[in-house]
Amino acid sequence: MAAAIVPLLVAAALWLPRWWENREYREAERIAGIGAPIMPGTLAEARARFDTGVATDDVVARIGKPSMSVATEGADSRREIWTYYFSDGTMMLNVTDGRVQRVSTSFGAPKIPTSARPE
Repeated sequence: MAAAIVPLLVAAALWLPRWWENREYREAERIAGIGAPIMPGTLAEARARFDTGVATDDVVARIGKPSMSVATEGADSRREIWTYYFSDGTMMLNVTDGRVQRVSTSFGAPKIPTSARPE
């Protein structure tokens, strides 16, 4: 019985730390927006489809899910930053409690982070 269990424990001791490290690394990449997708269409077309004050459900229906998003939740409100990458620029939406509060645009090739880790 011990002859069967010891090799399994050794294999787990060698494999589990590496697996956990890779899992944590992939999670950190997701948070940082590594490899975020570029949305179809142009920045100007997408910006013309909505205005500030619109609900986030309407934004998603009109231009799609964001390429990347981050959020914080406080006692009274939830704040989010949605980033959309287009081939001709980047659009960031500041969202508070499900409504767009501010929109910023930056024309030019988007700077999408890439993984620095060799696979």
